[in-house]
Amino acid sequence: MLIFAALPRFGSILIKMMESPAFQSVILKFAFAGYIGATGLYLAHAVGRKPLWLKAAFRIFLIAFGLQTLCLALRWYSAGFLPVTNLFSTQFFFSWALALTYLYFEIRYRIHATGLFVVFLTLLLLGSALPRDPALPPLIPSLDTPLFTWHIIFSFTGYALFAMAFSLGVLYLVQKKLQSDLLPPLATLRKLNEEAIFLGFCLFTLCLILGSIWAHIAWGYYFSWNIKSVWSSIVWLFYAGMCHAKFIRRWQGTGYAWLSIAGFFVVLFTYLGIGLLMQSNHPLE
Repeated sequence: MLIFAALPRFGSILIKMMESPAFQSVILKFAFAGYIGATGLYLAHAVGRKPLWLKAAFRIFLIAFGLQTLCLALRWYSAGFLPVTNLFSTQFFFSWALALTYLYFEIRYRIHATGLFVVFLTLLLLGSALPRDPALPPLIPSLDTPLFTWHIIFSFTGYALFAMAFSLGVLYLVQKKLQSDLLPPLATLRKLNEEAIFLGFCLFTLCLILGSIWAHIAWGYYFSWNIKSVWSSIVWLFYAGMCHAKFIRRWQGTGYAWLSIAGFFVVLFTYLGIGLLMQSNHPLE
């Protein structure tokens, strides 16, 4: 009976411990180490071709993604809202969305090290976020709506799919030149690239729709000529054109790969360039 009576107290202590920034920081560092380990094993498999390394790499990646997901859930629970309101939290969430994107393509197509660029980008974003202050800033009233949450989710998962398309575009160009058996055939790379672009475009479209409704509720207008809104529209128009370009013969293959590469630089400028270097209604600092 005493054990059962102590359970609520123990559970309360455990929850407080898991909510502490120090505990979450440890989880995040273990996740980062896991991503590094998985990347190293994927590279080792590319050289040594040992199936055991491939299995180990994927399992370690799953553990790392699980730890990062746990950290995200704890931060979300502690804040009471999706904590994506400053540079640390956007880098953290973007890296999580990139890992999720890689996981989707790995489970569906067994791309293995083909998605290494996305894993590298996950490491870069997470590694650059770790030294920053992970404090949860208060949410301003205009953001306190489910529309904000879904706007952010669709935005960064769309960005992550565009990053995957960038990776596949680069690999298409490399494979066309080298014809290596380490990489999938050109037809497969083209198919995966087109799927990444289409899924990213659909999610980014939902992001803009929800963002417009949210803006109308918060500020009374659906669209403004704010620099962030303008460049988000440019991103949407660019990838809408890409969804059309895959049906045009001269843009298929090599041309589509180059468009995928160019598009991701537009995405990076929209995400980081505007948020850090310019005044907008989506500041990162």
